[in-house]
Amino acid sequence: VFLVYHIELGIIAAKVMKNEDFIETEWDATGIFVQDPPQIRPFIISNILAKKFKSLTNLKSLIEANIDIPLSIIRAIMNQLLEALRYIHSKGLIHRDIKPANILLHNPPGTGRVICKIADFGEMKVKSQIDQSTNVQPAGTLVYMPPELLLGDGDQFRKADEKIDIWSLGIILYQIVYHTFPFRTPSFQSIQSNRFKFLRF
Repeated sequence: VFLVYHIELGIIAAKVMKNEDFIETEWDATGIFVQDPPQIRPFIISNILAKKFKSLTNLKSLIEANIDIPLSIIRAIMNQLLEALRYIHSKGLIHRDIKPANILLHNPPGTGRVICKIADFGEMKVKSQIDQSTNVQPAGTLVYMPPELLLGDGDQFRKADEKIDIWSLGIILYQIVYHTFPFRTPSFQSIQSNRFKFLRF
């Protein structure tokens, strides 16, 4: 990723990819999102390979800093992320890899505000209709995947809908507040065997 100057966008982060690393679904997501003006999709990365420069980092770094975040800030972050997911799902899409590392933080100079941006649509799934479930395979990052996607044998398809993104966001909320996961052993075997244990809070 290189910091470059674009004649129309200004300073941006340009991602250079090898052909074998190119993910077609990210272009698919871009083609869907750019049909709407930026003000309608403020919490979505508008261009996959030419991204507006992020003056901060991602939510993962904030969580790992292990600091107590004020409730007002947590509420602001979650409001933005819920609105972003509402927009994504309204387009008939399931992100499937909602996690702190894919939530970028931007601080517009002089505003004192932090804006969240959801990125990385490499695991995205398109649904024919938003009110119908679709066949999906387990994908994304294990500890943010809902148990129903992991119950079964091998890589078989399972019916799922946009609620799998909401589950992931719930895990993130727990992490922001408690700086840990809501279960003790987030391993594939423990989830498949229904042995994972939720913490009390």
